[in-house]
Amino acid sequence: MTAQRDAVLVIGARGALGSLVADAFQRDGWRVRPASRGAGPTSSHHHVDLGDPRTLTAALEEVSLVVTTVADPTLAVERHVLAHGGLLLNLSAGPAVALESLRGHRSASAGTVVMNAGIAPGVTNLVAAALLGDHPEADEVELVFTVTTRGSGGPASGDFAHRGFTGRRHHRVTRVTLPTPYGTRDVLGFAEQDGGWLGRVADSVSVSPYVCVAERPVQRLLLALNRARLISALPRRALGQGRRTGVTDASTEPVAHSVRVLRNGHPLASRRIEGRGDFRMAAASTVVLAQALLEPGRSTPGAWSPEELVQLSEVEDALRAAGVEVTGAQVGEQP
Repeated sequence: MTAQRDAVLVIGARGALGSLVADAFQRDGWRVRPASRGAGPTSSHHHVDLGDPRTLTAALEEVSLVVTTVADPTLAVERHVLAHGGLLLNLSAGPAVALESLRGHRSASAGTVVMNAGIAPGVTNLVAAALLGDHPEADEVELVFTVTTRGSGGPASGDFAHRGFTGRRHHRVTRVTLPTPYGTRDVLGFAEQDGGWLGRVADSVSVSPYVCVAERPVQRLLLALNRARLISALPRRALGQGRRTGVTDASTEPVAHSVRVLRNGHPLASRRIEGRGDFRMAAASTVVLAQALLEPGRSTPGAWSPEELVQLSEVEDALRAAGVEVTGAQVGEQP
């Protein structure tokens, strides 16, 4: 790939998240190359079939950055970038083992791949790493992701939720206090097998990820299925196909992801990530992370988690300016 800072290839640009990512980069002054497997609406749209390496080679010419929102189990574009150079950010939040499967390429890598580079996971990783750095005595990280069934999404969003809920017969439940409209709620363990998508910064602590669904009837149903040890049988169709949206009508639901560190079950400190519209925030965060990683001497060849390359303190102001607020709380309190 020939370096050119203002060119970004967005794979999955016709999807709900990909379209917002492309728009966010364009508004920030980047030259955007939208790409997807299907035919695009304009001549500037690139055809990329992740099963056909020839389409990747052509699309990647003269770009400095690739952003993909596509959950590809073969990791074709990630492996291509590792082999041939450049920088790639993956927002698909696939299984955490995907990152480990790429780690073996590090010693011979020409390019840099950052997995789980959105908002949750993504910015949540940076917050968790910052809290663990401030509190090395912590033995647990608690992550609470807030979601809504009425937000922007698509089939991939439903697949992601289904995998997280049905990964085990019974999930841990805890009670948290979140801002309006969530309030004090029982929240359900989620995708424990992925460890909150935290990288090696969490190797020495336990990770407890939870989900709080904005719609209380849906949350009560999930909790009931969990109590009955039936949640692993939740049918995929129960989660719908998502609310497909374009850039102008993307959802603006309140978001309040919580990250807390504890020792022996007692809270030490916590922070919250707030904004409007989960997909909007993910797109804005991606631009901020890309800018940080493209600074001279920043990108390191290999496959990484966001917090392994960037610290929250380096991007917190830029995130705030982009509408992603990382709020604080008193030590020992929940945000």
